[in-house]
Amino acid sequence: MSIIGFWSASEKETGQTLAATAFATYLGIKHNYRILLIDATFHDDVMERCFWKINQNKDAARRLNKGKVDISSGAEGLVTAVASNKATPEIITNFTRVVLKNRLDVLCGLKTEIPEEFTKSLMLYKDLITMADKYYDLVIVDIEKTLKKDTTKALLGASTLIVTDFTQNYKQFEEYFTAITANKNIFTKDKLIPLLTNSDENSKYNAKNVARILKQKELNTVLYNPVFKDCASEASVANFFLRYGLSTTGNDKNAPFIKALDELDKTIEYKLEELKYKY
Repeated sequence: MSIIGFWSASEKETGQTLAATAFATYLGIKHNYRILLIDATFHDDVMERCFWKINQNKDAARRLNKGKVDISSGAEGLVTAVASNKATPEIITNFTRVVLKNRLDVLCGLKTEIPEEFTKSLMLYKDLITMADKYYDLVIVDIEKTLKKDTTKALLGASTLIVTDFTQNYKQFEEYFTAITANKNIFTKDKLIPLLTNSDENSKYNAKNVARILKQKELNTVLYNPVFKDCASEASVANFFLRYGLSTTGNDKNAPFIKALDELDKTIEYKLEELKYKY
């Protein structure tokens, strides 16, 4: 139905993966959608750790095997199926992990630590996410930062909408503006959603001021929330939303964080309606 790419022009930490993970989990609980969250980044297990404890014994075995991994399961297995033309939209679930039954599946990142192998496999991700789009209501992809690789450009090109994130840092605003200005064929106005992550309204660079700097009417945010950040480090992201609920009002200290995700949801729905897509 729709593919939402999360991407940043900056190589520095922006909270991109946590923003994509929070948003996907929020949607999975709020709506009766089938959502696939994909980690398309290199050698980064942040998304996986948001939901599951990492098996250290498997990590050690992989290092002893010079970074090579079992290709029969997970992202490696699905890439192999795509490469051999044996993949179908329905079998994608055989290679994903369930967070919320019939609502949120996660395709964890490729486990290889060899850059060349990663790039070779990632070249098939455009076909992979296009196929997943035929089965899921929404596919959310955490895409490698910057535009240094053709694979990144391919995934951005395949995205229905692109959420471009940056923190309250002027250099990151400049990197964002430079990237979208120089690549208007990728970042068309109708598919671009700038996102201020780890936002603190007490900063000089609050949402209103940053919107003015970037010449935007409005700017979506994902607020800094230490409770959520702790849950992300403890494999408890799903429990965060189940425990604290989806309230966007009241005195709950998490309400502003939830409200920001709700506003992003509304912005994306509006953009998709403009493009005649839907969840």
